Amino acid sequence: MHSFILRTPRRELSARGIRSRWSDASAANQALRRGQGPVVGALPFHADDPAVLFTPETLGTDAPDLPRAPLPGFLAAEKLPTEHDHAERVREAIRRIREGDFDKIVLSRQVRYLFDDAVDPEVLLRRFLENSPGGNGHLVDLSPAGPTHRGATLVGSTPELLISRRGRSIISHPLAGTVPRAADPEEDRARAAELLGSAKDAEEHAYVTGEINRILAPLCTDLHIPVGPSLTRSTHTWHLGTRITGTLADQDITALELASALHPTPAIGGHPTPTTQAVLREVEPDRGFYAGAVGWTEESGDGDWWVTIRSAVVQGRTVSAHAGGGIVAASDPDAEVRETDAKLGPVQQALGLPTVATAPIPEPSRR
Repeated sequence: MHSFILRTPRRELSARGIRSRWSDASAANQALRRGQGPVVGALPFHADDPAVLFTPETLGTDAPDLPRAPLPGFLAAEKLPTEHDHAERVREAIRRIREGDFDKIVLSRQVRYLFDDAVDPEVLLRRFLENSPGGNGHLVDLSPAGPTHRGATLVGSTPELLISRRGRSIISHPLAGTVPRAADPEEDRARAAELLGSAKDAEEHAYVTGEINRILAPLCTDLHIPVGPSLTRSTHTWHLGTRITGTLADQDITALELASALHPTPAIGGHPTPTTQAVLREVEPDRGFYAGAVGWTEESGDGDWWVTIRSAVVQGRTVSAHAGGGIVAASDPDAEVRETDAKLGPVQQALGLPTVATAPIPEPSRR
């Protein structure tokens, strides 16, 4: 079993074992500066939760031969919260936004899928990769995060680049503003055009690019942020995306340090960040590694970190997935529910579950 796999158009990495590990990014960065790299792994959404960052026993740059096998039989799925309850949470968030508590917040829903036997994370990763238009995929052994993560593995295929560093050159490509895709090509094009012209989604996106500019501009000799976003297409959704490029003033700052400075962006948290992080710690304390970051940094400081959306945590017979949406004053609660359903599409496709019935899932056996 691999401890880490990352496949992107720019890089393929696969690791086994864990030689050294750290539960926070600052300690991992100190190890990098001492020449104890490379560092791979995942950052959680909430900064005070333990990270999974480690130097593996072995690290290769060849694509691993992932197993191909059928998944176990599906038994049930449980939505937390339900569609109705999520719509009510969105209405409450809109009320608070209009009263001036914050500008934007990203609220998420969780679905827990139960199977009749243990799910193999590497089999599931292969299925994610086969369905990924960009060929992106990741796998991280989460066991070092503590007892509740024993036997847990983060698996997914994210389209969102948090930060990439090569020498002094950096790239970030945030996504914010989403509509579900349509099966009919004409309707699909109409939805994309509507998204590109949406004032509500442009506002949501601007909070993200503005915050990234605030953080990165002081670190760069130049930083280019296009005037407006462009369309980014995935299998189930259209997104507004902005490709941000820059040149670092100091090449000593590592990709992991940049990722830690940016994370969480308003694309997956909210704006202003301190206020919305406090709210989300209260109302969504169990986000875990959903909307965190997954990636690598080598001893030179180069590396890539991706936002862990379109991902799931495999733990025995249970697969848990989150999907969220950015809420602003002009948001529509019913549309936000539909958006989270669409964002769960890649996970359900990988699981072979285009639609599922919902039922409570029993607590796992403590054997």
